[in-house]
Amino acid sequence: MKEKLARSISYYQKDFIIQEVLEQHDTLNKINPSSINTIRVMSFFNGNNVVVLSSVLRMGINGARIDNMSAGGISCGIHDNGHLKSVAYDKYGNIFKKHPQGFIFKEGIIPNYNDIKEVIKNEHKKFGHFRLISWDIAIEKDGYPVLIEFNLGSQELNFHQLNNGPLFADLTDEVLNEVFNEK
Repeated sequence: MKEKLARSISYYQKDFIIQEVLEQHDTLNKINPSSINTIRVMSFFNGNNVVVLSSVLRMGINGARIDNMSAGGISCGIHDNGHLKSVAYDKYGNIFKKHPQGFIFKEGIIPNYNDIKEVIKNEHKKFGHFRLISWDIAIEKDGYPVLIEFNLGSQELNFHQLNNGPLFADLTDEVLNEVFNEK
């Protein structure tokens, strides 16, 4: 193991991350076991409260080790109660009623989804100067949410809106008024 690690460090030399191996929750593992299937959640801080705007489940397909759409994965919207929506999409907008490995989306429920939302609301408050943050969350085998990363630049609005509709929904007028200083 030490030799393999030394070879990897020698090969990459810089700009790499070593992290603990994560074993995902059985529910997500049944969908696609070759990738860690993550939940991408976009949150908005309006100065007082953190609002979860959109959540999608990102999944690898056909043995892929990566779950994101740009690498061939698919995504499925998540209702506010943690239930998956009935269809998923790839980056071309193709519709999937079930995962290529057979999982039927409308039967899926994200484990401990309320805990995920609470983690995000608490964490976003620590970064209040960023109004929009996209969070990548995995769910460990024991059900605990694990923050993989947060994104400030590339928010990937396209697949959020493809899966869940307009991003700001009921907050659209509030956001537009703020952007255009019409308070």
